[in-house]
Amino acid sequence: MKLKLFLLFLFLSFGGVIYTINHTNHTYYSQLLEEKTEKVVYGSSAPRGRILDQNGNVLVDNVGIIEIAYHKPVNSTIKSEIEIATLLEPFVKEYNLTLTNLKNYYLAIHNNGKDLITEEEWKLWEERKLSNEDISDLKWNRITEEMLVFEEKEKRIIYLFSLMNDGYSYEDKILLSDVTEEELAKIMALNISSIKSVISSKRVYPYGETLKSILGTIGNIPKENVTDFLNNGYSLDDVVGTSGIEEEYESILKGKKAKYYINSDNTLTLLEEAKIGTDVVLNIDINIQLELERILKEEMILASKKSTSKFFKEAYAMVGNPKTGGVLALAGLKLKDDGEFQDITITAFTSSYAMGSVVKGASNTVGYLTGAIEVGKKVLDSCVKLYSQPSKCSYQKLGYVDDITALKTSSNYYQFLTAIKSTGQAYKYNMNFQVTEDNFKKYRDVFASYGLGVKTEIDFPTEDTGMRGSKVAGDLLLNFAIGQYDTYTPISLLQYINTISSYGNRYALRLKKEEYNTFLNQVGLESNYYDRIIEGMYQVFHGGTASSYVNKKLNAVGKTGTAETFYDSNQDGVVDTEVITSTLAYYFPREEPKYSVAIVAPFLTNSTSYRYPFTKTVSLKISSYLQNLNL
Repeated sequence: MKLKLFLLFLFLSFGGVIYTINHTNHTYYSQLLEEKTEKVVYGSSAPRGRILDQNGNVLVDNVGIIEIAYHKPVNSTIKSEIEIATLLEPFVKEYNLTLTNLKNYYLAIHNNGKDLITEEEWKLWEERKLSNEDISDLKWNRITEEMLVFEEKEKRIIYLFSLMNDGYSYEDKILLSDVTEEELAKIMALNISSIKSVISSKRVYPYGETLKSILGTIGNIPKENVTDFLNNGYSLDDVVGTSGIEEEYESILKGKKAKYYINSDNTLTLLEEAKIGTDVVLNIDINIQLELERILKEEMILASKKSTSKFFKEAYAMVGNPKTGGVLALAGLKLKDDGEFQDITITAFTSSYAMGSVVKGASNTVGYLTGAIEVGKKVLDSCVKLYSQPSKCSYQKLGYVDDITALKTSSNYYQFLTAIKSTGQAYKYNMNFQVTEDNFKKYRDVFASYGLGVKTEIDFPTEDTGMRGSKVAGDLLLNFAIGQYDTYTPISLLQYINTISSYGNRYALRLKKEEYNTFLNQVGLESNYYDRIIEGMYQVFHGGTASSYVNKKLNAVGKTGTAETFYDSNQDGVVDTEVITSTLAYYFPREEPKYSVAIVAPFLTNSTSYRYPFTKTVSLKISSYLQNLNL
């Protein structure tokens, strides 16, 4: 019986290995077999595809550069390689050495460390009481720091020598990169037969720092992803996308490497030419992007001059296509103490803030779905007083409001009543308002269906969902309903307003231009209720809280938001100063929406009496620009 179990285990193990070779790691082993049996080798990474905006403007391009490559001859020696490295040393601009590089060089120039082993140890080795590995370990461990003290010139020689001996012997080793024509002439004049010049490429950014954090970076394969890349046919020295669009669309942007046959004298014969990668076209319109950044910078400078805006350092603004989910412009900027701006656009996916009343379209949705809102029923705006809690009110007395005018005037009181009714309770003065996690879940599920508190599924490798409050209490549910509890990312605000514009159909946000929409979910609210939400948010811009934010001819639909929160003013880890974050989200026109806009100004002011009208002025300028594009 035991023998049968052993044989079964052996068979399953063997089958697993066969499956891994033929399926899981098929590409890797096929390439490895080709290299070992057919004597072929692949060149360095081919030029990557470009990244373009929707109008064909080049956002990321390749520019040709001259590199100096070393091809190891069959008769190469340590001495000859050090001589070559010495000749090329004056052309090294930057270098990086590891302890391994230094120790390997020491062994190379000191007879492989023979003198580091005692006569007794060599005798034990001859008697096979010490293995080759034991001898190597002894040598390595006996190289002291004092033995590795080198002058700067010799360090540059060590750097080149290390590059010459990295990887397979038949591969071209790039020793110098981005060489000038003058330097090339001097190097070629040295007449080193194993040295040649090759044309390679590097990434360039015609629009400078604009969208740099979104476009991403390229570099060596990250250690944590080595296995995956090798299994997909990459080599360890390949250049790959390591962040942003470069990482997200690596499989498209990467080129196809040249293929060579290794001759008997270690020289190479070209079998297949390298092919440049495929271009990626984005939804981004670089002209809208540049204008949005210009407006943000202009308004951030003006706001920063106000004494009440001393904690206002960052701002976000974005423009989308509400029909497709396409992101037309996306800007995040930080105003540093020296007056310079830093691109922090990537944090639109990772930072999160309390958004305030801008979320009340979703809050009304909860009211409709739970039956907590009676359509058209008016209530007199007032305050809610819960047991052991201070009164909660709207920012001013708003008179009689219903589900439409409550959005128009941004009545907190209306949302408080709705939240209480959504739990099956009726408001009474000084009531002991008890809630459960399920009461919060009703709100969070609806908010999530709009894209708030969940990933927008944008085609970007990094995205967070914001922060979810952990406490369960009645007053916190009221805070939730007016956007003052959970936090959301700036990018999610764009998806939220897009979803309202499409009557509850949520589509993934999209940076890459596609011919299709990725449908995520339907909010599940009947269209007659959406008519009322949209009417209320239309009135926000027509007699409501944002009457002068957008030209009325544009027929905008949206909502303003003001969130009271706290800020760590002295960066000691303790939030100690009350501040206000200002938000805005809208689309236009009401019929056949063409543009959606979202603006987030974290910690805009530390004063409730006055704040710079940042979201208003940014909105006026960007909506006017977008309007003129279509004249």
